[in-house]
Amino acid sequence: MNDSIAPPTKGRRLPRTRARIRRWLLDHDNRTTFTIIYITLALVLSMAISMFWLAAVVAAHGVLEYWSLGKEGIRDYRLGRTIWHIKLDIMLVLAALWIGLYIDLLFGVAGLSAAARTGAQAGARFIAWQRTIRGVLLSVDEAALAAKAAMGKGGHGAQRRKIPEPPPLPWMQPWGWGDHLTVGTGVVFFVLILLSPVITDHSVAEALAILGQDLHPWP
Repeated sequence: MNDSIAPPTKGRRLPRTRARIRRWLLDHDNRTTFTIIYITLALVLSMAISMFWLAAVVAAHGVLEYWSLGKEGIRDYRLGRTIWHIKLDIMLVLAALWIGLYIDLLFGVAGLSAAARTGAQAGARFIAWQRTIRGVLLSVDEAALAAKAAMGKGGHGAQRRKIPEPPPLPWMQPWGWGDHLTVGTGVVFFVLILLSPVITDHSVAEALAILGQDLHPWP
């Protein structure tokens, strides 16, 4: 009679799986799989549904970064570090919203935008052009995210592990050209969004309505 008991492999496997998932989340900046998932979700959801989902993906990345900072024992200026880490992502969202407000101006307004209001075929063409421009812009921005991750600069994960606690504040360190470009471009987009009622033909109410439509979960 065999009284041997089979080892509880399933019970051991679950903690190991959780540990691997935890390591993957903590080291997400250096994971190619995370970059692929992130870029795919940002592009597909934003172009197929609405800009709301692009903002949602960026927000989820921010929550993940905030959590990982806490797990690594970094408590000082954690929110500021998180915002700095996803500054390129935030600039991407601002760029997409800017496109929505300035699409008429970019097309030279009168002809195409007026036709879009009067004819279903012209309106569909206008929406197609709008999606194309946004798609190109988002693809460029996402390519920048991919390049940043490929060069090992996708975040401060590796930097946090090399620098003794507490690590220096990233925005207090010398800025690279990428930092200047990202922050400067983001500020320009933000200011243009605020000034859209002055620069474009949109009233404040119309500008808010466009932003609300772009950030609606469903088209």
